[in-house]
Amino acid sequence: MNKFILGIQSYASHDSGAAIIKYNTKTKRSEFIAISEERLLRKKYPYTFPLLSILYCLNYFGLKDLKKINLLVSDWIREKKWHRSGPSYDYSMFDYIKKKLKLNPKKIIQIDHHLAHASSVYYTSDFKKSSILIVDGNGSDIETNSYFFGSENKIKLLENFKFEGIGTLYKEVSKSILNFGTGGEGKTMGLAPYGQKNNNIFIKYRLKGIETYFTQFLKRMPHSDILNHLNDKFRNKFININFKKRKKNQLPLKIHKDWAFAIQKLTEKVMIHLSNDLFKKTKNKNICLAGGVALNSVANESIMGQKNFSNIHIFPAASDSGVPFGLALWGYHNKFKAKKRVNFINAYTGIKYSNELIINLLEKNNINFLRTTPLEIAKLISEGAIIGHFNGASEYGPRALGNRSILADPRKKYLRDYINKYVKNRELFRPFAPAVLKEFSNLYFGIKDSPYMLRVAKTRKPFKIPAAIHIDNTARVQTVTKKQNERFYDIINEFYKLTKVPCVLNTSFNGKNEPIVETPEDALITFLENRIDYLILNDFLVRKDHLSIINRNRLIYTLKNERSKRITANINLALNKLCKKTNIQEYKRNKYKFQRKAIYHSIIKPVDFYRKFFKKINLKEKILILGEYEHTKVLLNIVTIKKHQRQNIDYLPIDKNKGKISLNLVNSINKKYDKILLSTYNYCFYKKIGNIEIKKTFFNPYDNSTRSIEDYFKFKKYNIFKKI
Repeated sequence: MNKFILGIQSYASHDSGAAIIKYNTKTKRSEFIAISEERLLRKKYPYTFPLLSILYCLNYFGLKDLKKINLLVSDWIREKKWHRSGPSYDYSMFDYIKKKLKLNPKKIIQIDHHLAHASSVYYTSDFKKSSILIVDGNGSDIETNSYFFGSENKIKLLENFKFEGIGTLYKEVSKSILNFGTGGEGKTMGLAPYGQKNNNIFIKYRLKGIETYFTQFLKRMPHSDILNHLNDKFRNKFININFKKRKKNQLPLKIHKDWAFAIQKLTEKVMIHLSNDLFKKTKNKNICLAGGVALNSVANESIMGQKNFSNIHIFPAASDSGVPFGLALWGYHNKFKAKKRVNFINAYTGIKYSNELIINLLEKNNINFLRTTPLEIAKLISEGAIIGHFNGASEYGPRALGNRSILADPRKKYLRDYINKYVKNRELFRPFAPAVLKEFSNLYFGIKDSPYMLRVAKTRKPFKIPAAIHIDNTARVQTVTKKQNERFYDIINEFYKLTKVPCVLNTSFNGKNEPIVETPEDALITFLENRIDYLILNDFLVRKDHLSIINRNRLIYTLKNERSKRITANINLALNKLCKKTNIQEYKRNKYKFQRKAIYHSIIKPVDFYRKFFKKINLKEKILILGEYEHTKVLLNIVTIKKHQRQNIDYLPIDKNKGKISLNLVNSINKKYDKILLSTYNYCFYKKIGNIEIKKTFFNPYDNSTRSIEDYFKFKKYNIFKKI
């Protein structure tokens, strides 16, 4: 009667994790658990197989191993297959562990990455029908923008677009120009209000329906493969213009602020365009948003400002961290035909840690504690204390929503800079969020509902909550109800009774470059390491001033050492439970084998294609090369075209003619050609270039995992090809 559906991603993602849905086919009841690997591994963006996440989910349901799993639903990235879905990716331990899983391959199904995003947001909404917009960096076959329509429990793909998207553009500006590193898009969004329109910054773009083109500014994807990992020399510059990169520890200058402003405004424009286009095609007043770009809460609100949609639902784990849950949901509704939606009333998808466990932790480490109440917590906040609040199950996604939060008084303006500098140890331009009682949200922010902190609104009473609003008087709002989180609601309500202000400052409970805390032990370590005055662990309160500095340092060392040992033990336990016997020598042999294949696929395969093409043509065939000047110049350097063959080869440039090509130059396709060969990397996926329709019959050496032959020509002086 009980069916278990496991959702995990098929490739090494920075947002690795797992989710399991338990479905009783007799009672029709469902239960779920979901977690991101970084929370358990204590490492941000780990790119590791979700061993700890799977073990965590199995333990929740009392499952010893994978035997009771009825269905594993996964996505795919470049090729729709379970092993090596990304053929040009580096071979990692992720690939090896996946190969060793003790799971019948017949239980595994794969769906498109964007369909997993769509499932995560539509099936957790209460809409019977809805438009669904997915926008992210890239997914299966480099999809970037997708339109879906949900009706009852069916999701239909309307159309999608590939290779270029605002998600990748935003990431590249954040990473390459602003130097904010992996996951730095949130920093860019925070910096944007400090900038202004700068006429020296111009990002050329073209929007046409679902299609979003940035070709003249940004090289098309893919932007990552094995070569990136072999040597930094093989990392391409993907932005086509000259720019001055911000130094790592440099405070953002005016130009950096203006870059953040420019990319943020363009993102809002693109999201408005896509949502308006989707509305024209569906005429439905409900919209669901997911994909990494849906974490851009300013852009989300700009969609609602267009008045096309009356209702919006954004999945709290809108980025790839939510994909495992979306995968499990798709299997639940589409393979097991469940009609009743899961009971997703809040984002607290983790396990709950008992008071008994917390008491044991505190007593074991000789830490004094007291029982506490929402009123006492609210009183401490109103007196200016900074509270590390740990309670109940952890939140799914990147936003802390009360259960793993640092709380403070929004009325005290100085706390904004103090918390950034001394508690979070981060840039002073980073904003915080107000968590507000839902019944006051319209009065303070002009919006009725934003449960997952994914909508930004102008603050109507900025003078009352200066610490929780941004420089432009906006706030990333979290609305709180008693039904969603009774404990958090009671704290804010007690704070309101004391201060007449119905919200508190809320930011995620984590240290610099760390994931949000998951366990009571994580919370205790972060509390001890940072300038947090009080720690709340469920019903108990710990005071910082009751611990001497010597005791704190000793505790930090002891707790971190114990945690590290436990993580290692859990990884080994998970390997034994989930996998066949692993062998490091076998892994190394596989790595060598698949690295060679990946290098070939990424950079040598298109060269071989071109060489074979010209080797096979006969003297009677009329050939047209349709291409870019630089690419075609390289092409003629790496292939052998005999003099008598050139007489039957025409060249039609698709960009401005920058120089002479030693072929017959033509201005149009005005005669019958036996073969038409594409000599372009950036435009090879276009349906139309100018007035020329690109047909499937045209010969094209590139796929979604290959690099340009220009890279081959540039890098062949190095010895990377000796592996082949």
